[in-house]
Amino acid sequence: MIRAIVSDLGKVLLGFDTEPGWGKVAATCSPRGDLRAHFARVVEGSGFQTGAITPDQFYELLCRECGLAMPFEEFKVAWSDQFWEDAETIELICGAPVEKRYMLSNTNEIHWDWIRARHPEMLSRFDRLIVSHEVGLQKPDPAIFRLVVEETGFRPEEHLFIDDIEANHAGAREIGMDTIVHTDAASLRRDFQRRGLA
Repeated sequence: MIRAIVSDLGKVLLGFDTEPGWGKVAATCSPRGDLRAHFARVVEGSGFQTGAITPDQFYELLCRECGLAMPFEEFKVAWSDQFWEDAETIELICGAPVEKRYMLSNTNEIHWDWIRARHPEMLSRFDRLIVSHEVGLQKPDPAIFRLVVEETGFRPEEHLFIDDIEANHAGAREIGMDTIVHTDAASLRRDFQRRGLA
């Protein structure tokens, strides 16, 4: 029996589109071969998602490595103004007959501050919000899923993990969680019905 739902944030609870913001950021960076791939490598290797550096240090890194010339406050808006709530998916998850609901996200301090300021009501419907930069762990590391299990006090198999990225499910499955690869609300409803959750 599923007693706890553990939901990803991006592309599950919140849809997002990086294109408009990326265009604004890229326009102020130094030209280079594949700027977007280089920018992504810098972000991935920075440790920002696990709290290894501060937002100021992250910004300075982008200025140094990508030639970013956008003022910090403008960058935070351009890089973050991309999210909207998926109301149908949120209602499915928050209406399911389970004892606990956790949100588990690989994110960073800049995006998290933006999301908390704009989606407080949605976030308040979850019993616990676990974000990678605050706990120093990120999916698919099994350790972050063990952290969830330790906090809920339920057996691993009593957790249902929902995430749109297939690779993120490896750690959850390794410790024994049930998982759903999220695509859309209609598919999630069918998966919930098969588990007696809708």
